[in-house]
Amino acid sequence: MIRRNILVIQGRSFCQSSYLAESLKPKPDIENKVTTNGDSNDITKIALNTNKPGDDGSLKRDDRVKNLINRLTATGRHEAKRNPTTTNASDAYKLFQNPDKLKALKRMFAQPKVSKRRVKKHVKEKFQKKHTEKNTKTSTEPFFKDKSTDKYLTSNNIKKHNLEQFVAPKNEDIARLAHNLDRVLFSPGVHFLQDPRTRIYNFSPFLKKVIHYKDFNFKAIENYTPVSKHQQLLENSQKFEKQFYSSTSSMTSLLSKFYHFLNKYDRYNVKRFGPIPFTGMSNDLPTNLILKPQGEFMDSTTKEKKPVYSIQADNSCDLDTLLSAMGMCMETLLTNPQNEFVKYHKDSGVEFNEPLGNTYNYASYGDFLLRSQLDCYDERLPGNGTFDLKTRASSNIRYNSKSGSLEKNDYQIWRLNGTYESYEHEFRDMIRTGAMLKYLFQARIGQMDGIFIAYHSINTIFGFQYLPLEELDKLFYTRDTISEFPDVSVRNLNEHRLPDKLPSLIGETQFKFSLEIWQKLLQEHILKDLNKEFNNKPTPFRLSVKYDALAHLLRVFVIPATDEEIDVLQSFPERFKRDFAEDENLGEVKKHARELTKFNEKCLETKEVFSYVIQMDSCMIDGKIRQYHQLPRDYFKDWQLIYNIKRTSNAPKKYVSNLLRFPDTKISQRLKKVHQLYEKIGSIRKKSWQEKDKKSQVYHPKFKF
Repeated sequence: MIRRNILVIQGRSFCQSSYLAESLKPKPDIENKVTTNGDSNDITKIALNTNKPGDDGSLKRDDRVKNLINRLTATGRHEAKRNPTTTNASDAYKLFQNPDKLKALKRMFAQPKVSKRRVKKHVKEKFQKKHTEKNTKTSTEPFFKDKSTDKYLTSNNIKKHNLEQFVAPKNEDIARLAHNLDRVLFSPGVHFLQDPRTRIYNFSPFLKKVIHYKDFNFKAIENYTPVSKHQQLLENSQKFEKQFYSSTSSMTSLLSKFYHFLNKYDRYNVKRFGPIPFTGMSNDLPTNLILKPQGEFMDSTTKEKKPVYSIQADNSCDLDTLLSAMGMCMETLLTNPQNEFVKYHKDSGVEFNEPLGNTYNYASYGDFLLRSQLDCYDERLPGNGTFDLKTRASSNIRYNSKSGSLEKNDYQIWRLNGTYESYEHEFRDMIRTGAMLKYLFQARIGQMDGIFIAYHSINTIFGFQYLPLEELDKLFYTRDTISEFPDVSVRNLNEHRLPDKLPSLIGETQFKFSLEIWQKLLQEHILKDLNKEFNNKPTPFRLSVKYDALAHLLRVFVIPATDEEIDVLQSFPERFKRDFAEDENLGEVKKHARELTKFNEKCLETKEVFSYVIQMDSCMIDGKIRQYHQLPRDYFKDWQLIYNIKRTSNAPKKYVSNLLRFPDTKISQRLKKVHQLYEKIGSIRKKSWQEKDKKSQVYHPKFKF
């Protein structure tokens, strides 16, 4: 407190001694109070004080400051006795008009110069002291009071612990790309379906006009199988003695939260993350999961029975949008030649006895068994030769995905760079919204080589791009790791230590960190606490994970549930069946949100909420202690994280209810007008291209080799 007031005085040209004495009086500490302007239930207005005691540091020159105060006070008293008329601030201020006195005061208040070597030594000692500290500091958050705290260290030699493939798929059962699209796999960059200038097709013109969803036979393809209803996945978990099993779609959102957490993401300081910050709404929303006991297995090590839990995404907020339906149509289009795809038309007369089955890859790390659906295969690709298919709608479509008039737009993507109507805009938007980060985790979990992206506007396909996993890693793990001149010794360089391979090594390691911390939380805290509460009876529960960007914490809330409540929750979207073409769907969405809020509040009335906080401490890279978010700049032998898991109490149920609510995805009127403008411009462009588009010209090489 002394230091702050002195700095204020210094900024005001060293006011008189009476003002100094007044300003040094103790003031009420209002920093730890919760400020709630307006609705106190709004989670965005709950102030969480995460400042640790002692963060400001101690004042090393206390004696000098006290002596200065005494001298100033004595001078004021002496002058007042000698000249009784000098009582107000303007007269007392004349005491400090002397230039010699001002210089003396400035020298006393000036910060001492500290050498860089001393600063580095101080920082090193600080982290070493923090690492060896036995007792962790208690949380100062208003409604989170610590019940227990445990400190953990991730596995050593983590590079030797790999994501293992437990059940290899049959390659002949995996689809292949059709229409000569496979050449995109071996040619970096964006590939236009049709050259915007000459209107010559680079691929089959059959791809341009996408089938209408009403004409597609959805019964011919297999629907998505939820994790909790996948019997083969459960049997594999029991066979390989894995306590938790899940799928890529259920885990990617959670892994994205861990990415922000482990890298100390802050949207106001995005230098570490490149020029494109994660400002999409999905990064602010919590990850809601459902864990349900499905059976048990005999642990061959402990000779004890352990329950098996399915980890599934909370589907209560899901909507059957036109985008999800068209995604299935386009994946079928891209993997079937023209003469085969016509069979999927409703009026084709072809009857499918059984829908085409899905092919899965089963991989494991720790006590997790993870299922990945395999979309495509090419034997020329490295590794397993598999890759993921992604159909990416243009931004004007995605921001209005709940509207029923999406198919009536002429938005065009016709150039590489630009603010709108460009591949650059769509690529940046994939990063900004967090979609690209989810693609990365899906490819890593599925042990795939990369992702194949088809850019479209529901009516037509514009172009294609293939992104290997290595390129995705460079997007998210390169910043602040490798500069223009890598900090690598020339004599140590070889084919295994090339700088461009370091991002993938970092990405793989952080992926393992995430699963290890997640497993520790589930086994050592959540399941143990639930067993105490329910007499060792395996209990299903809902789980909400929120990354606190201000405090750089991962907050986890656990709500016990019954099987009946989970069944109602997962079937919630089925109550609001919608026709994609009707604008009245927006009314159904609002009704869905209201009913879901009532259901959640009713479930929380009689439930005890278990709350936890995961907090990072530091890390050790080859035995040297570093800040936990500091990535290695060179190849490392070992990398470990030190972290704390705290059991907290007094989590307000209204706060938890807000985490489970239906997300509001309204967009600004300005953005709507921008989209309408470019849709109109797209219609004009389409008319100007009609003359050249009358005759479909396809590119064929003149010379073969």
